[in-house]
This record gives sequence, structure tokens and C-alpha cells, in this order.
Amino acid sequence: MLKVLIVDDEPWSRAVIKSLGAWDRYDMEVIAEAEDGIEALEMMQSFNPEVVITDMRMPGLEGVRLLDAMRSGFPEASIIVMSGYDDFVYLKQAIRSKVIEYMLKPIRAEELNAALSLCVEEWQRRRAAASPVLFMDEKLLTHYMAYRQRIYDHLVSLNKKALLEELDKMGRELENAVPEQQFGAMAERVSRDLLLMAEETTNSTNEIAGLELPVATAWSTREELVNGLGDVYGQVIGAIMEYQKNRVKLDIGEVEAYLANHFLETLSLEKLAAHFLVTKEHLSRAFKAAAGETITERMIRLRMEKAKGLIKDQQATIKDAAELCGYKDLAYFYRVFKNHFGITPGELRGEER
Repeated sequence: MLKVLIVDDEPWSRAVIKSLGAWDRYDMEVIAEAEDGIEALEMMQSFNPEVVITDMRMPGLEGVRLLDAMRSGFPEASIIVMSGYDDFVYLKQAIRSKVIEYMLKPIRAEELNAALSLCVEEWQRRRAAASPVLFMDEKLLTHYMAYRQRIYDHLVSLNKKALLEELDKMGRELENAVPEQQFGAMAERVSRDLLLMAEETTNSTNEIAGLELPVATAWSTREELVNGLGDVYGQVIGAIMEYQKNRVKLDIGEVEAYLANHFLETLSLEKLAAHFLVTKEHLSRAFKAAAGETITERMIRLRMEKAKGLIKDQQATIKDAAELCGYKDLAYFYRVFKNHFGITPGELRGEER
């Protein structure tokens, strides 16, 4: 069960959060409340909560300093920020502190519970990724995580042949890296991790969420591990391909809504196509025909409009606006911005003549 700390100087506000949260659904428990930042840090020291829901404007220790203290002292905590002010300075600090969500008051139940769900997902990912650490040295762990990423990439691109080849390579390296008597324990942890990744892939798509996958295994040899995981991932790929074959029409409105909510993220065409259970070629053609622009063009347009609002309306610095919109290279951001709007970000602010 995940322990939750609520931080707000208003008792009624804390009561609202407690009443809105679906704590049982997410296997969470509110174990403490704090009235200010100083008390919050004391509570975190005493209870070590996995999730913190905190206001930004409180007496004692204001929000930016509180986030810095939480992130430096309790880096594992999942933080949800809430504020009664649509304040860019706070939003920027929240993003830099890698908070789970930033919510404006009054808080809505669906918004809060969506943020709680993200916290659960983050802790599940951490547990899955941490599992190999228990039995691998640092070099082998690095190699395993690289295999894991490639297996996932082959899964979302529905490349079964390449995925099976990657599993075989991984199995052989793991077998050669540890004594024979230790391989069974390693196989158990690897299978648990990769089965969880396969399950998360199916659960992310309603159409194949009912696919039953094994949750525990007795694979103790390389052959059993590779063949067992190959069968599981083959089932997932087969289910996705079967759905694609029977799908009548791609709903471009759903794609546009998804892009509108995720345009600040790093989205590849392969992963986007996998999300909608279509081929990347079909997604690309269908979107261009319906929307009159490519997916890349739509992403750039959404990012540029966001950047323009940050610079013009919220008085963000050009560097901050670029970073918040996914552009680490400031010179490249300038070029894209001018190509899109016909003026530079500086000219938008009246700083250039």
C-alpha cells in the first residue's frame, strides 16, 4: 500500500482532497497531514510517504523551496502539486522538480484520481526496473536494460522476428554471465519484469486488455525463459495484428485528441501507431488525408502555439519556453519558431527590431 501525505495550510482543503481521492482503488492510504512546508518535511522524515500532495503557497516554507527540499531529501517520493494561482514560476519549478501533476484549485475528483493513477504507474515501473538490480552487477544491468528497451521497441513496432532474436541474445548473455546455480533466480526475476511489461502493453489498449498472460513462471533454464517469453510476446503481437486486420476505420478524432494531450512528450510514429493498433504507414496516410497535415506538422504547430502563449501571455523567458515545449537546442527552437510564425521569439516580445 502506498502511503500518502497531504500538505495544505487550510484544513478544509485537506478535507476536500481526502474526500475526493479513490484511495482504496489505488491501494493508497492517507497516513499524515501537514499545515506548512516545515511540518511537511518533518512528516516525510517520520513516515517516508511514497506520494505527497502539496499546495504551493503556505506559511513557513514557500512552494519553490519546499519542492527543492523534497526532491533533494526524498528523491523517490511521487509529488502532486496543487495551487490556487495559475503561476508560471510555480509551474516551471514543478516541471523541473519532476512532479507527477500540477493541478489548479478547485481540485476536481477526476483530475486528482488521474494523478493518483499516474503515481501508481510510476511506482510499478520503478519496482519492475529495480528488480534486476537485486541479482546483476552494474555492467550486466546496463546490458539487460538495453535489451529490455529493444524488446519493447520491437513489440510496439510488431516485429516478432526481431523481438525473438533479441530475447535469444539476451538469454545467451545472461546464461554466460552468472554461475549455473544462480541462473534460475535470475530467470525468475527477468521473466517477472518482462511479463509485467507485456501486461502493461495490453492494459494500455482496451481492445486487447482482456488477453490473459501468465503472472508467475517456473522457467529455470535459458531455453525455457526464451521460449516462454517468446510465446507470451507472440500472443500480444498476434492479438494486436488480429485487431488491426478486423478494424474497420481509424478514428482520426481520437488521434487528434491524443496529440492535443501528449504533444509535449517524445512521441515516435511507431509508438503512436501501436497505441491505436494500426500500422505506422496507415496512420500516417490516414491522418494526412483527414487533417491536411502530417503528424509531425501537427506536433510542431501545437508546440509552437504553446510556446507563443508562454512567451507572450505568461511572460516566460524564451529559454524556459523552449525547454517546456521540448526544445533543448535554443538555436533550433528559434529556427522552428520563425519558420512557423514568420518572426523570432524575440520579435514577438518586442525585444528585436
